[in-house]
Amino acid sequence: MNVTVPRSLRFRLGLAAGFWVVLAMVAGFFVLSSIFRAHVTEQFYEELSVHTEELERLDKLKGAPGGSLRERFSDPRYDVPLSGFYWEVQRMGRAAYTSASLEGRSLGPVSVSTDPASDLHAQRIQGPTGPLLLTALHGTAEAKGKLYMVGTDERHLELAVSEFDRVLTISLAGLGGVLILAVTGFVAFGLAPFNALARDLRRVRAGEAPRLEGAYPSEVQPLASELNSMICSQQDSLQRARAHAGNLAHGLKGPLAIIADEAYQLGERGDGVASMAIAEQCRAMQVHIDHHIARTRAQAMARTPGTRSDVRQVISGVCSALSRLHAGKDIALEQELDHDVYAILDAQDLNELVANVVDNAFKFARSRIIVRASAGDRGQAVISVEDDGPGLPPEAREIVFSPGARLDESKPGAGLGLAIVRDLVELYQGKVDMSQSRLGGLLVRLLLPSATG
Repeated sequence: MNVTVPRSLRFRLGLAAGFWVVLAMVAGFFVLSSIFRAHVTEQFYEELSVHTEELERLDKLKGAPGGSLRERFSDPRYDVPLSGFYWEVQRMGRAAYTSASLEGRSLGPVSVSTDPASDLHAQRIQGPTGPLLLTALHGTAEAKGKLYMVGTDERHLELAVSEFDRVLTISLAGLGGVLILAVTGFVAFGLAPFNALARDLRRVRAGEAPRLEGAYPSEVQPLASELNSMICSQQDSLQRARAHAGNLAHGLKGPLAIIADEAYQLGERGDGVASMAIAEQCRAMQVHIDHHIARTRAQAMARTPGTRSDVRQVISGVCSALSRLHAGKDIALEQELDHDVYAILDAQDLNELVANVVDNAFKFARSRIIVRASAGDRGQAVISVEDDGPGLPPEAREIVFSPGARLDESKPGAGLGLAIVRDLVELYQGKVDMSQSRLGGLLVRLLLPSATG
């Protein structure tokens, strides 16, 4: 059987503290209740002892004819019928006279050891109204053969203990609640630096800060320092990876250009078939080089915290450049860009994404392209590009994402743009989809992870 362990440190600390507080309250209840019961029981027997000695003194004043005491007992509760407070004087094991509360009943024979006459004997017997706490005293030489007994129903003791337990329960419950609240506050106060650390990490990840800043407690500062070192190390590794990718591209493009030129020269000398085969292979090699270099660079950027781009600014720059590039075409490029839309992408990668999609729209649009950017309702930055061109049939919308795929060979390009688009978007944990545009052509939507402004 697998048990799910709560992952929240606050919950675990609160649960542990709550458990020990409840355990302490329960243990405290039983300990205090037991102490109070012992104390009250002792008080009851002490009071009974006093009344037993009083009964002996009253009996020495000579009983009145008819078997009663000459003076009334000091505690009026012993005159209330079946009140649970009783006394009795026995002679030779038989009741001589009893309290009015017994109503003529007897406490019955009581077994008392034959210790010295001055000793009091405490015991628990069954009385006329329930269990009875009893003290008994043998008469002295003047009252030889007499036994003086005073008892109180145990229910009076239980009532006092029950009332104490009720008050104790309320008090301990209130104390426990206060302690749990205090512990919760202490836990929240103690974990506050970690909340601040998490908040600062989110700011770094969103690109709002280059590193963790601010003062942390001595226990948290080493963690913050290590995270800052890791961030700096990742940024250095990124710069080295991008430099290596650039060097690789530069190193391969030179030889490929020479091979392509040789293929051209070969065609000029009349060997057109070999020239076309070599040129096609050069083009395929260039496609794969560009594709994997772009993928490697994006993969490094996607893992680097603090990566963030202003979507409106990037799209405006791309649209301005492509409008000038395609100035000879009679195509209107419209922009509907919301403010404060940020994506967790490197600006260069976002530039390449938008440039590929918009450039593709320029190739097929007849007269109009609309570029939109807005903040989605699922923490996403949504970029859409639609045109009024011929569009794409549904069965072809997956094919165009393959490297080198070109459905229209009459259009310029190497068939790499949309393949890079999908790879870049997926590396940044985004999504790209295609559908029919309201303008009649193709609608390309980029759903990218969003960052706060």
